[in-house]
Amino acid sequence: MPHPHEILVVRLTSLGDVLMSLPAVKALKEGSPGTRISWLVEGSIAELLSCQGFVDHVVRFPRDLIMKSLKGGSGLETLRLLSGFFKKLRAIKYDVLIDFHGLLKSALLDYAARAEKKIGFARTFAREGSWLAYDERVDGADAHLHKVERNMLLVRHLGINGTVPRVELVAPPSAENYVNDLLTEHAIRPPIIALFPFCSKGSAFKRWDLARYAELLRRMKESIPATVLILWGPGEEEEARQLRDMAGAGVVLPADLGVAQLCAVLKRADMYVGGDTGVMHLAAFSGIPVVAIFGPTDPKVNAPYGPEHTVVRKELPCSPCRDKNCKERTCLTSIAPDEVFEEVNRMWNRIKSNLQYPNSNIETMSNVQCAESAKRADDGF
Repeated sequence: MPHPHEILVVRLTSLGDVLMSLPAVKALKEGSPGTRISWLVEGSIAELLSCQGFVDHVVRFPRDLIMKSLKGGSGLETLRLLSGFFKKLRAIKYDVLIDFHGLLKSALLDYAARAEKKIGFARTFAREGSWLAYDERVDGADAHLHKVERNMLLVRHLGINGTVPRVELVAPPSAENYVNDLLTEHAIRPPIIALFPFCSKGSAFKRWDLARYAELLRRMKESIPATVLILWGPGEEEEARQLRDMAGAGVVLPADLGVAQLCAVLKRADMYVGGDTGVMHLAAFSGIPVVAIFGPTDPKVNAPYGPEHTVVRKELPCSPCRDKNCKERTCLTSIAPDEVFEEVNRMWNRIKSNLQYPNSNIETMSNVQCAESAKRADDGF
């Protein structure tokens, strides 16, 4: 039996961008029988990637540990971490490296990896001179192409010309079991709507006001017979509880969930509501319909992918834009809670006839499958 082709996919961060690379990687796997796909990534999403059937191996860049050792002044520990990582990265000789990231940091890792051919974006989509690291560069005429379609350009460059495959994430059984216990402990029963009203610190300019989310929650409580889970991330629990108190509705989950656990929660939900964040894409790829509130960002590029999702935004001359320091934020302040509720209610009416809960069990990978997948996730540290 001939040795299978080895392909290294590079998409390090962020959550949304990693997720929007999934369809292209799945297309690559389906269009290249016998190919073994490894994925170079950083952060806790490595655990989730390792449970996807079209990803054979995950190499985790330990950036968090490296930064921690640097801040702690431990130069020897930093060198040990880097040496161990590069040893694992270079352990395999890849036939092809595909860089979906297109930044200087990914290009530096591309140089370190052993690959016969390195492919990435040309200047239309790559930045910081990263295109200089590639043997073959793929251009795109439309700078406003959705990121899922943009990533497919790299796959089609290899002659894989099928349609964009549908991706529905598989959560690790450990995460599914954790969420089962959590929902049982708090007597949370379906139907469930997941609400994530926050953004990362660097993306606060995209965030709809908390008071507007509170009014939306009140409207939902009056009209929709569902449990609303208020999701939050690091440092956001106080605001999550504030939102619940303002709205008089909603259940704030009592723990800061990791990516895999968030995925398991979202797979238990029937609908998702929130802004333009990585969690929004996590919901979309977890298989539930999304109502997304967009302000300054371009939905042509960043909308939740798929026809079942709805984007609420205002068509303004100044939007989309990249002005993080905008004081007016008219693109968001002009969106009224009633407008968002109309879309939430419309989607609810569309999906409620399909809601069925024959039992409390959920489908997961078997423990054997999960154990095998876990072996593919190489933390190394």
